[in-house]
Amino acid sequence: MNHHCANRSTGGGAGPSNVAARVLELFQITGSASFAVRAALEETGAQYATIDVHPRRRDEIAGFALVNPLKRVPALRDGDVTVYETSAALQYVAERFPEARLAPSPGDRLRGPYLRWLAWLGNTLHHAWQPVNSPRFISDDPAAHEGIRHKGRQRLDAIGAYLEDELTGKEWCLGADYSVADIYLYMLVGWQSYVEGGYVLGGDAVAAHYACVGARPAIAWTRELEDLDERLQRHHPELRGGRPI
Repeated sequence: MNHHCANRSTGGGAGPSNVAARVLELFQITGSASFAVRAALEETGAQYATIDVHPRRRDEIAGFALVNPLKRVPALRDGDVTVYETSAALQYVAERFPEARLAPSPGDRLRGPYLRWLAWLGNTLHHAWQPVNSPRFISDDPAAHEGIRHKGRQRLDAIGAYLEDELTGKEWCLGADYSVADIYLYMLVGWQSYVEGGYVLGGDAVAAHYACVGARPAIAWTRELEDLDERLQRHHPELRGGRPI
């Protein structure tokens, strides 16, 4: 694979922060979609606190419904401000900590493509995994599940071809500029390892992008914090935030 990963050493990771201390709270379930927002926070080097939500006992955290009435993660609380939905939370982190340069500024020529990537990832790729991995959420009829998976794979094949075209010849989603869109895409591509029987999204360009994002210190550190391996598989699938599920 002919691909060079630039700027691997940038990002917050486990090292000291060069961003002014600004603490916000991330409501998360380790190894879930909240991974992307935690990774973005690690890239900034900013201070933040995590609140671990138990996936089966979401009511046990007082006030969670005030942060996100849907009781889903990721959700952010920053003083009086609350933000939920993955794309929105990622954009909020990027704009809350502009020193980290995780998003083009308004007026930048890359701002439009950046917003398109975040919207597409949230609206299209994020939800495309459900028919393949969790057809039970679409139909209560077990006899329908195989057909749902088949159609889901067909859709993922088309998405993978699109992604391959979009990433060919590029370092990051926006070309030479790394952004939270790359973090979101990394997480969603990693979900391919959850597909029973195996699945590979896209081709060499998608795989190269995944490898380059995964090599960044902040991303590797987030995987360690989340108890995930390089495929985003849990080391201890029976635990969430160190507690049995």
